Amino acid sequence: MISLRHVSTSFPAARGKEPIHAVDDVSLEIPRGSIQGIIGFSGAGKSTLLRNINLLERPTSGEVHVGGVELTALDDEALRRARHQIGMIFQGFNLVNNLTVAQNVELSLKFAGEKDRRVRRRRAAEALEIVDITDKAKVYPAQLSGGQKQRVAIARALATRPEVLLCDEPTSALDPFTTATVLQYLADVNRELGITVVIVTHEMEVIKALADHVAVMESGRVVEQFPARELQREGFAPHTSIGRYLVSDGISVDRDGGARTQAPTPSGDQGRAAESAEPPAPQDPPRGPRRLAASELLAAVPFEGGRR
Repeated sequence: MISLRHVSTSFPAARGKEPIHAVDDVSLEIPRGSIQGIIGFSGAGKSTLLRNINLLERPTSGEVHVGGVELTALDDEALRRARHQIGMIFQGFNLVNNLTVAQNVELSLKFAGEKDRRVRRRRAAEALEIVDITDKAKVYPAQLSGGQKQRVAIARALATRPEVLLCDEPTSALDPFTTATVLQYLADVNRELGITVVIVTHEMEVIKALADHVAVMESGRVVEQFPARELQREGFAPHTSIGRYLVSDGISVDRDGGARTQAPTPSGDQGRAAESAEPPAPQDPPRGPRRLAASELLAAVPFEGGRR
């Protein structure tokens, strides 16, 4: 479904300094309908690699293929059309504060060129139903908890009925309970709609809970790949030091001598500051039974043009 072939992305540096190689000769194959985890510490290049997939960040070199189409060979108009099949969820939600929840979801359809307001409203309602947040359709983002905002962001990404969903640290600003809720929705849309999901994170627990395949990044390179099921196998140990660190217990604290990691700190800018996590919000309760499965909802309304 997704094929990255010798992709590199460099950024210019200050005068007299070497360019920054955010992504360095990465090749990666992601099967259709799978959930691909990309993990690494801050500065590893994982978010840049994710943005290379939909060319929000155009690679300096290499090829990006999605659904059999080489995106790196398309002109601007063809690329814009191809992006309609690639949804994206951001770490910071990226909702428009002066638009209601429903209007935020409709916005993605406007950008996709859907001019019929009735179609936009219907498809926005479908997407909100998938993530169980229809009751918030008329409220504004400021009235939502972090988990609810991320569910709206998922609905916005699903409104165009994409084949691929890219997720950039979608749970790093959420508390553990809300993280589990958001991950369940991602698992649901993958299973029920067959959407290929790529999730970038620095949290190994997210990978263990959700991914089918794992790619470990360090200093712009994919240094290791393995099936996620291996993480459950007794005795499994990644080959690289960063991989072993990621499956360890992480940080321990010596109350007399300060904090230290249980494994050697990998090279590069890996000292990530603690993420600010939201406290659980009372208005974002545990999920109840869903009224309709996602597949039933989308099957109920014919897809324009006869394709899904």
